[in-house]
Amino acid sequence: PAMHNYEDAKRIEKEMGINVIRHDEKKPGGLEEVMNHFSNVDDPSQLCMVGDRLLTDIVFGNLYGMLTVHCDPLCSGEENKNDNKIASVIRTGENSILYGNWFGGRAIQRRTMSHAVWPGEEDCPLILSLADDAAACSSNDRDDAVDNDTGTGMA
Repeated sequence: PAMHNYEDAKRIEKEMGINVIRHDEKKPGGLEEVMNHFSNVDDPSQLCMVGDRLLTDIVFGNLYGMLTVHCDPLCSGEENKNDNKIASVIRTGENSILYGNWFGGRAIQRRTMSHAVWPGEEDCPLILSLADDAAACSSNDRDDAVDNDTGTGMA
């Protein structure tokens, strides 16, 4: 594997106080490093992959049966000036194609994959409004999820 100094990972860990899983293999590879990080997890379906790239982060999680959550990039504007330009263009294209208001985008948005642990949108909605978010954060179910969170992109 290529040698990396992981400066970005070290900076994120220091500034945000979260663990960053280091892997040399590009996604959708790298499952072994993820599973080694979570020693108390037996199956990838027990994890949630949170990421801003549909064709890397979300595909990685879906491939291994994880619950996946697509989010905006952590940084924007001036903070994001050093972002990988190619990744930024690809991310914009992914979002336009898969979330755009055209028949293909709408069809994709209506389709929800089944999951081994998550009961589904009707019983446990993943998209919360700001008002719902405050209530969800104070519920016992949410507290349990936070207690088990290791602070990485997967929980």
